[in-house]
Amino acid sequence: MKSGEWSLDDLQLVRAIAANGNLAGAARDLGIDHSNAFRRLGTVEQRLGVKLFRRSRRGYQATEEGELAAQAAERVLAETDLLSRQLLGRDRHVHGRLRVTAPDTLVGHLAELCAEFTALHPMVHFDLVINNAFLTLQQRDADVAIRPAQLSPQGLSVRKLASVATAVYAPKPARRKEPAERWIGLGDALSHLAAAQWLRNHVDPARIALTVDTLPAALAACEAGLGRALLPCFYADRSRAVSRLGAPLPEVQTQLWFVTHPDLRSSARIRLFRDFVVQWIAHRDVAFSAGL
Repeated sequence: MKSGEWSLDDLQLVRAIAANGNLAGAARDLGIDHSNAFRRLGTVEQRLGVKLFRRSRRGYQATEEGELAAQAAERVLAETDLLSRQLLGRDRHVHGRLRVTAPDTLVGHLAELCAEFTALHPMVHFDLVINNAFLTLQQRDADVAIRPAQLSPQGLSVRKLASVATAVYAPKPARRKEPAERWIGLGDALSHLAAAQWLRNHVDPARIALTVDTLPAALAACEAGLGRALLPCFYADRSRAVSRLGAPLPEVQTQLWFVTHPDLRSSARIRLFRDFVVQWIAHRDVAFSAGL
C-alpha cells in the first residue's frame, strides 16, 4: 500500500481505538489480539508519517490528526455499511419496536432523528423514554440508550457518536433580572454531571440564584434572566434568549454514546438504527462539539 493510503481495516482500527481509549478494548471489538492491534497501529502511523494516538498510563488519547482520522473513519464506515445493506437488500424486512432512552436535552434531536428513520423504515416503531437517570440496559429497561457521559459505560456494547461541548451561557441583557454574577445551580438529580462538579469547584454557593433538577429548567431560568448557566452547546445554542460566554470548557467536555446490551448488538433493528444514528450525528458533529 502506498504512503498516505487507507484501507477499511485501518479505518476500523482507528475508530475502535478512539472509541475505547485503549488497545485492549479495540482489539476485543475487532476480534484480534492486543499485539496484532499494536503492530497494525504502528504500521499505519509509520505509513502516514504522523502519530494518531498519544500513549500514556491512562490509555491511548487521539492527537489532533487522530481526531480527524477517527471522525473520517466514522463517516466512511457508516457509508460503506449503508451501501452493503442496500446492495444486500437487508433493510426491506426490518420491523418491530425499539425502546430508546435519552436525556431531556436530546429530545429535539431525537425526534428529528426518529422522524427521518421511520420515513425510511415505516415498519419500525419507537418507544421513547426521556429520562436523565441511567436506565438498566442489563434488565432491558430499554433497548438502546443515547446519552452523554465522560467515560464509556462498562459491560455494554457502546459506540462513540460525538464529543459534547459545554459552555457558560448568560441571559441577553434585556432579559437580565439578577446581577450578572448570579448562577443557576444543579441539584442532586444532576450531581453526576461534569457540569455540576465544575459549579461546585468554581462558584460560591452564595452566588447561586436558584437550583434546578433538569437542564431544560436551567436553560429556562437563564432565559428568564435569573443568572448564568452551564449548558451543553448543542442544546443552548438553539435558544435566542441566551448568549454563550467564551469558548467551551475542555474540563467539562463529555462524549455522546450509543449504548445497547451485548445480546442485542446482532439484532438487525439495532444494527440498522445504530448505523443510521452514527451517520446522522456525524453530519451534525459541529453542533455537538462546538468547534472543540
